[in-house]
Amino acid sequence: MKDTLSNKLVSFYATLAVTDTPVHQAIWQNKIPLSFTEGLATTRAAVLELGRAGAEQSAPITGSAKALRELRNEFEIKLHILARATYQTLKKAGRTEDAVKTDLTPSDLHNARAVILSGLGETVLDLAEPLTLVPAPGQASPGEKYGVTTALYNQVDDLWERYSTAVGAPVGARSKRKALTNSLPGKFSAVEDQFSDLDDLIIQFGSTEAGQEFVEAWFNARHVTPLGRRAAKPKVVVKNP
Repeated sequence: MKDTLSNKLVSFYATLAVTDTPVHQAIWQNKIPLSFTEGLATTRAAVLELGRAGAEQSAPITGSAKALRELRNEFEIKLHILARATYQTLKKAGRTEDAVKTDLTPSDLHNARAVILSGLGETVLDLAEPLTLVPAPGQASPGEKYGVTTALYNQVDDLWERYSTAVGAPVGARSKRKALTNSLPGKFSAVEDQFSDLDDLIIQFGSTEAGQEFVEAWFNARHVTPLGRRAAKPKVVVKNP
């Protein structure tokens, strides 16, 4: 997660911490405007979801050496089974050029470098997937006779996804990671809009000295002036009536 988003998330957490202070809760909780209490609950849930999404995006994609070896071994075994079944299906169908791409031996898989193995798996999966589709209801899929079943395909596909992620292969897992990264700014903007709505409401709590302290603490955490979407205007100090 980019530093700008990380800093924004810290600000969101800090702002929520201000509202959770017992002395501050007595000022806003279930008090007019009630939409502040309602909106804060929605925003709190959104911030927690942002935290989870950020953690997922920032999580390391490499596992322990032992776990990776075990994952690779399982992937090689299942991939070999699917590759041979796919090879037989394609060869019998006269698709010699495609069949050659799946003509893999255990040694081919075992000796392949980490990212290369992921690429071999992707090739086999791409060729195997159409063979699992039934041409019409009640009919068998093209690969079923040779063992290219949906169950086997799904097993290998799952192993491939996890293995590709673990070795940092530039396919599959990387695409998912990129999609998650690209989605974060939009999610942050949506939460920022929710906070902006609360900015417009919270100033109503500033009619007492304690309320003013609460409002000031809120905007200090938010790092914006207490004017919501009109933040470009000069800061307005709310005074007791």
